[in-house]
Amino acid sequence: MSGQESGFPQTENQYASRVGEFSLGALLRPLRAFWEPAKVFEEIAGKPTLFWVLLLQAAMVLGVQWVVAPRLDMEATILQSMEQRGQQIPPERLAEAVQGAQRFSKVRLVLSPLASVAIMALLAGLYFLAAKAAGSDAEYKPLFSAIAHASFPPSLVASAVFAVVASTRRSFAAQEIPRLVKSSLAAWLPEGVPAFFRGLAGVVDVFNVWYWVLLVMALVTVGGLRRSQAVGIVALFWGIWAVLQGIAAGLWG
Repeated sequence: MSGQESGFPQTENQYASRVGEFSLGALLRPLRAFWEPAKVFEEIAGKPTLFWVLLLQAAMVLGVQWVVAPRLDMEATILQSMEQRGQQIPPERLAEAVQGAQRFSKVRLVLSPLASVAIMALLAGLYFLAAKAAGSDAEYKPLFSAIAHASFPPSLVASAVFAVVASTRRSFAAQEIPRLVKSSLAAWLPEGVPAFFRGLAGVVDVFNVWYWVLLVMALVTVGGLRRSQAVGIVALFWGIWAVLQGIAAGLWG
């Protein structure tokens, strides 16, 4: 006898069991993660879905590329890169480099959405291994689904804000992209701060903080971890990423 027939309300798992991979319910999950992420993660623990959230993520990346590609000044990007390395480039080589970069930009327009899905799968694998090391019994697909749904709300808002700001500019070099939206701590640091610390501060972003909160919720609800374990895993991975960003900024930024 079903929950409705017996007069009792359906549980989250009973509802989730009726949500197919390509159903409207699965399509609405990424959007519902904005206002009821806890319920979404509970449903994912019962029955994970991936198709719609990954398709929406890929479409979001494609939309950003569509805004950026015609405004990206390849010549300024190459010149700034050479200046940062203390090198110069002859005009004829610069023209060749610009043509090559423009050809690659068309390939990047196609590859970026696919790469975003691959990166999401890789990140899910890392969180899956960390959760297993912490004693989780969760399988890979539910964690993959939960992490993808946790990523969607902050990524969508960040992409929309970036697209609006970028669309107001006629052109910009690639080096300016991280500074177009002043949502990170790095954007408010005074001049003269060492590049390493500026790179670290760039990770402390309002959209990243939002993502961290949702990641912890996902690991607790779907991964079955204690909150302290989930916080520790998120802090570990993002701490490593922040250090890498700081090193990269110190070397090239």
